[in-house]
Amino acid sequence: MIKDCDEKVLRKFDSNKDYLWLYNPSKGKSGGILVGVRNEFYDVGSFQQGDFMLQMNLWDKSNKVKRNLLIVYGAAHDDKKMEFLAELSSFCSRNSYPILIGGDFNIIRFANERNKLHGLTKFSNLFNSLIGFYELKEIVMTEGLYTLSNNQEGPTLEKLDRILVSRDWDDIFPTAMVKRLPREISDHNPLIITSDCHKPLKFLQFRFELNWLDNPEFLVAVEEIWSKQCNARTSLDKIQQKPKLLKQYFKGWGFNRQGELRKKRKMISE
Repeated sequence: MIKDCDEKVLRKFDSNKDYLWLYNPSKGKSGGILVGVRNEFYDVGSFQQGDFMLQMNLWDKSNKVKRNLLIVYGAAHDDKKMEFLAELSSFCSRNSYPILIGGDFNIIRFANERNKLHGLTKFSNLFNSLIGFYELKEIVMTEGLYTLSNNQEGPTLEKLDRILVSRDWDDIFPTAMVKRLPREISDHNPLIITSDCHKPLKFLQFRFELNWLDNPEFLVAVEEIWSKQCNARTSLDKIQQKPKLLKQYFKGWGFNRQGELRKKRKMISE
């Protein structure tokens, strides 16, 4: 809720000026965006501001490549959501480098992203169509299903915050994962994304493990993903898209399982 994020405010949490800070001013109680880029690792070549988002064109100093970061704060009210989606599409269409898009989109994608009925709207379909058109991928979130609570008795819970990446970004960071942290002050859960491009690719490729069939969670997850609404034009497109959704989900799920099994083996060995 800060309209002018001046130097005095920034120095409270960046006293050594380690970061370059960019911000969009708030519009009342919403709309404010603040992004810090650590000077040690990145240069900001240019940036663009929209009504609902802030994009930075970054130069990765260590890997000598360009990447884009787009932070969004979606419209909270329905009469502005079409403007938000149009602006998001415009930013995506102008992008030509690996891009990460994250923030509060204020739109749910699927019915199970809300703990109560009647969560899906026409904006959900438009949002999913936009994601499909630009071939974006949502990074799997762990440690919970929802990112917002209205903090009422019998609360409404929704997943409004998420991180999307382009296909070329996913190729660079194939094991990236999003972890949901506990809420403390805000009614939103903080999200943190972790990535590691230094592991051998042979461990990162998707492989179906036969022992998954013995896991009671596996078939439940398959049925849930397969029955989700699929925004495809033809039956053939639908048949092609659904296995891709399964692969995207179980790529992260399998990676988590491997980590759990390693911990168990270590514990048993000790």
